[in-house]
Amino acid sequence: MISRRILTRLGGLIEADPEERLRSRSRLLTLPDRPRILVVCHGNLCRSPAAELFLKRRLTSQRFEVSSGGLSHQENLPTPQDYVREARTFGLDLSGHRSRTTSPLLAEWADLILFMDRSNRNLLLDFGEGAVRKSAWLGAWDSGRSLEIPDPYGKSSAVMRQVLERLQRASDALAKELSVRFPAPHDHS
Repeated sequence: MISRRILTRLGGLIEADPEERLRSRSRLLTLPDRPRILVVCHGNLCRSPAAELFLKRRLTSQRFEVSSGGLSHQENLPTPQDYVREARTFGLDLSGHRSRTTSPLLAEWADLILFMDRSNRNLLLDFGEGAVRKSAWLGAWDSGRSLEIPDPYGKSSAVMRQVLERLQRASDALAKELSVRFPAPHDHS
């Protein structure tokens, strides 16, 4: 098993590594029918709930289950109001969202775990090799950009918008790929 220290040192290489992007995207090849997708970030306050809603907007609940969680132990906290306002401009309503911590049971439930940055990836090690094996960078679906999607918590409105734009692009591209891979059954009547 790779230690956290080594993963952190390799972080810069992972960021620029096209192989890591390809590895993340190839995770879709092993998904079962009706995949369960878990989106994680540090606190489940900004990035993961927004990505969850972007994915739910594009994926039907009859074919996909999507949820989100945080990797820190912050339970039942609201999304910051300034981020709620920015998300609203993207058609997302995070006003009622409350953070939840990713549990081992939730990590086991997921067929695909999407994470945002190196810190998230390192924290996934706490859930064992199985969680790491089914994890992928959400940023792998935002072509030509860094794999990391930075945390907008406490940042300016401009940074929040940039992060929301990246989350939307990556989520839309992933949803499109998933919809092709898992097409809707045809009505034969």
